[in-house]
Amino acid sequence: RLFFSLMDHLNNLFTSNDYKDILKFYDYFDNREQLIKWMRERPKGNYRIVEFNKESNDIILVIPTMDVNGKYALTCRNEIFKGLHIIFVESGYNNYYFNYAHNCNEGIKKALEYNPKWIIVSNDDMYKIDDVNVLVNELYSLDENKVKYVFTNNSDLFYHSSKSYVFEENFLHNILFIIYKLLFETSSLHIHFVSRKVDKKFNNRWHFGGGITSPSFIKRILKKISLSLENRHVIYFINPGTFLILSGKWCYRIRGNVFNENYINGMEDVHLGLQISKNEFDVEYINYSIGDLLKSSLGNNWCRSLRDLANYTYFNSQIENNINIKNIK
Repeated sequence: RLFFSLMDHLNNLFTSNDYKDILKFYDYFDNREQLIKWMRERPKGNYRIVEFNKESNDIILVIPTMDVNGKYALTCRNEIFKGLHIIFVESGYNNYYFNYAHNCNEGIKKALEYNPKWIIVSNDDMYKIDDVNVLVNELYSLDENKVKYVFTNNSDLFYHSSKSYVFEENFLHNILFIIYKLLFETSSLHIHFVSRKVDKKFNNRWHFGGGITSPSFIKRILKKISLSLENRHVIYFINPGTFLILSGKWCYRIRGNVFNENYINGMEDVHLGLQISKNEFDVEYINYSIGDLLKSSLGNNWCRSLRDLANYTYFNSQIENNINIKNIK
């Protein structure tokens, strides 16, 4: 294009795959309020709705995807969720204003046109464990009038329905985190120190600690030590992550606005999980298992971690001002 607005320029820096560009993006803002203002004003990107099996409407899946004919989307409709009504929200490639939360909400609003009992929001990069009939039978055993949110059982090894926590950083945590990086992610230690500078600039004290359980014994021990040292500064909750089931009636009541769209492809699930934790009587669990290929679609690299600092900045503003943290332990 011949003309770039300031929004375009900053977004190009933000979405760059050169971490130095992302740091230039953060340098532009003087404080937290300016960064959050930019996030709120950032466009939501383009999308299109593509549906399959429209005749089945009791249970509808909403799946954001880059390509409805890509390998992940094909696996969803031909294998994992075969026979169910699927609403793909396709963003396409090189969609620099892509917003995951917005696309989820738009898919949910489309699903509400069919008056479903249940709406499932799922990532496309999932893999089959239980047959789809298990999912259907489990949901038919629940009353959508009494339940708002449904999680799956035994998901601690996946990035959904998992026991998670957010924590307020302190000196002891930073020491343990450096030890963790030295043991498991030495290549990202430099990015950690760069991130700390950005966090300090925007006064980000609260961070997402991920799942409490881990297949690695050393990782489990480090997490337990960290939690025991910081038990006055930790909030526990169940993270919806990559797979969440919602009552259609509840979605209708909130007009499909399930996810906070000020987040930019990160932390919107954590925000929602904390909100759900305040309403534990509205939650039910089902005996259905599904796996996720974590971050296969968007990638998992240094640049994505640096971009997530903007989400942590907005998250900190929310947890300090709006999210009820009465369950802090």
